[in-house]
Amino acid sequence: MKLYKTTILPTSNFATTLKGDTIFGQICWSIRYTFGQERLEVLLNDYEKKPFLIISDGFVEGYLPKPKIPSELLGEDSNKKKENRKKIWLTLEELINGDFTSARKDEDINSDKAISTLHNSINYKTFRTSDDGDFAPYSENELILSKKDIYFLLDENKFSLEELKQAFDLLSQNGFGKDTTIGKGRFEFGDFESVGILQTSKTFMTLSPFSPKDLVCDKIFYEPFTRFGKLGGARAFKNAFKKPILLADTASVIDFNEKKSIQYIGQAIKNISNTYQDTVHQGYSMVIPIKELS
Repeated sequence: MKLYKTTILPTSNFATTLKGDTIFGQICWSIRYTFGQERLEVLLNDYEKKPFLIISDGFVEGYLPKPKIPSELLGEDSNKKKENRKKIWLTLEELINGDFTSARKDEDINSDKAISTLHNSINYKTFRTSDDGDFAPYSENELILSKKDIYFLLDENKFSLEELKQAFDLLSQNGFGKDTTIGKGRFEFGDFESVGILQTSKTFMTLSPFSPKDLVCDKIFYEPFTRFGKLGGARAFKNAFKKPILLADTASVIDFNEKKSIQYIGQAIKNISNTYQDTVHQGYSMVIPIKELS
């Protein structure tokens, strides 16, 4: 499989964070609409054994997250715990070389902002906001995002780079995540550039949430992430809620007893919808080698 990276430029606010498993789900819908249901079924047929595509979270342009391992393993000052928690971004070179103390704060490199917008629902039979006529506003959170890097681990024998670009282009036009019908989640993207990394190490870091079930390793450090997923596209109108999934979050660290040459870990997750038995969730994550812990 070959690793690619593209940088997206948001052209609207986002109502959903850029998590790799969510992006993968929406790419699958783009494949369905662009190349047909049969092509998608063929691609997902052996996804449990040989994934055709694995997608990372969206990261601040030029940076990756700090590994989620104990502070002492990062070489941080134990007397500055509050400050250390705010330092979350490193370059790829710093991760590989283990220069973890160079981590930067979000505000140092990122112009992302979270805002709340007020809404109100109207009963169009009574033209009132509530049964008793009281004003009952509610707020929803939105994100104003800076440029984001997204990584794609692609098996070009199954799905070509040009096909991926077509599917991603459709996603950029339709919008990502919630509230796309009112203009949220739109973006533009640049070229897909090949990323060359020597994938041999004892220690690796993940770039998206993944399922650690049956993973054989010496140590694993992670924060739990519960995915309360929903079906999209044409399946969003009948029992759209998926079963909750417990995952290990992005920036988990896996340490093996000996050097390995791997590109990804995890597994596909199925049987998560009571309505659509063929639903597949990306429980994989691509990995990058970081400085060995021991």
